[in-house]
Parts: sequence; structure tokens; C-alpha cells
Amino acid sequence: MRKKKWGDRYDGRRVLKSDPINIIVPYLMKNRSDSQVFFDAEIDFTKIDEAIREKRKQGIDIGPLDYVLTAMVRTLSQYPRINRFVAGRRLYARDEIRISMVVKKELNIDTEGTAVKFRFKPEATLSEVNEQIRKEISDNKGTDTSNGMDKVVGVLNRLPRTLLSFTINMLTWLDFHGHLPKLIHEVSPFHTSVFLTNMGSIGADPIYHHVYDWGTTSLFIAMGTRRKVRTMGVDGNVIEKKVMKFRFVADERIADGFYLSKSLKYYTGLFLKPELLENPPETVVEDDQV
Repeated sequence: MRKKKWGDRYDGRRVLKSDPINIIVPYLMKNRSDSQVFFDAEIDFTKIDEAIREKRKQGIDIGPLDYVLTAMVRTLSQYPRINRFVAGRRLYARDEIRISMVVKKELNIDTEGTAVKFRFKPEATLSEVNEQIRKEISDNKGTDTSNGMDKVVGVLNRLPRTLLSFTINMLTWLDFHGHLPKLIHEVSPFHTSVFLTNMGSIGADPIYHHVYDWGTTSLFIAMGTRRKVRTMGVDGNVIEKKVMKFRFVADERIADGFYLSKSLKYYTGLFLKPELLENPPETVVEDDQV
């Protein structure tokens, strides 16, 4: 981690060496909802399914979500510009890799969900991500559990409408200027590198989910269910494979289209070589434009 300098935030470092257009764009497109771009991908899960079966034979509790998150952590470690965010009309490189998702406390329509936010080391391996996911989800399961976000929202919900509106406006102003209380930043799932929704866990297809204007989320990923498809191989024979549909919504102000495309290709390519996620990356790439 490089030392902080004037103009940096508590959660990120100011990007100063980027293309000049990236500096002016946040003044032209002021909100993330103005700046959304949409991608989709049908990712080959055949190798992942084979790896999961092998792990479970060894008694290791692992599933597709572990690979999805580990691949994202690895991509963020190699393509750090997608871990940027815009705040206060300025572009920042995020200090940490954080991934948020909603967890249902119980799998029924009457039970509420809660948001969890993971902090991952950039060199995290599959086993480390798996262990962390299992612990966090276990800690947030059950109707009698509550995390920091639940408690903060519970307090806000008790406020009269006028006071609640004033409080939200004040927090938004503080966040714009880089002075949001660290307690709020820590529990907020909207201050994160990536927000993930697992639509496949409820048997649904993925959606294009907007990136939130409040907070600093620059990338929203929705993953769906796995399904079998038949396709033509290079030798002309029909082969069967399992695929999963993903949909991505990104804040285009964080990087140019070529960089976003390269990072997406890298991410999807990791699912064809899941063994790469067993070990740390050879290097962790730093954002060279701060």
C-alpha cells in the first residue's frame, strides 16, 4: 500500500495520471445511473463442476460461489482499475478488495435477507476464500442473528421521516467530501468493490442490476443457474457442457472499454483453469495511475 497523499480518501487513493477524459467525465455524468454499461457472458462451468466433485470426494465443502468469488478476487488483483470508484466528482483507486452480497437468513419468502461484505486479500486462494465465505454466511444465518448493517438500519428506521431524510442527506454530503464515518463505511454494503447477487440460488435467471448511486460500488454482478448445452467442437463433433449465465453492470467512468473488456475475458478464462485459483497469483498488480 502506497502512502496517502493530499487529495486521497480514507478508503482510496486519488487517480491523477489517467487519461484526461477520465478526469472530466464525472462532471459530465454525475451519477452512476448515468454511467452504466452492460455486459453479459455465458461461462463454461464444466471444469468447475469437475473440480467441485473432486473436492467433495475429499470431504471439502465447496460450491460454485467459492469459485465465482475467488475468480473475482483474482481478477481485481490483476486488473486493479476495475477496483476504482468515483466520489465527489473524482476518481479513486480503492484500498481494499471488498465484495458484498445478500444472504437470506432462511430460505422462504417471509424471512428477510441481510447484506454481508467480505474483505479479501488480493493474493487470496480458493481455500482461503472458501473458509471465509463459510464463516461469514454461517454467522449471518438464522432469524435471531443481526450484523452491523442490520443494527444501523434498525436505528435509522426508528427516526421520524424528516430526521431520517436529514440524516441520509448529511451522510451523502459527508461521503461526497470523503468524511463518511468509518463505522458507516465498514457496515455499508454499498461501499464495496463488487456487489454480487446469486439468482441461481433461487432458481432464477440473472438480471441487469443497476449500480447504486449511494456508496462507491462500481460493479454489479448477477449470476444465474447452470444448464447443459450442446455445441460443436473443433473436430466437428457435438460436445455437451455446463454453462452459467452472468450479467455485469459497470460504472464506465472507472476505466475505458478496452480495459473493462480485457478484465472480463480474464475473469471468464479463469473458469476454464480452476487450478490457477488453488495458489496465490505470481504478482499483485498495483494501479499505476495514482
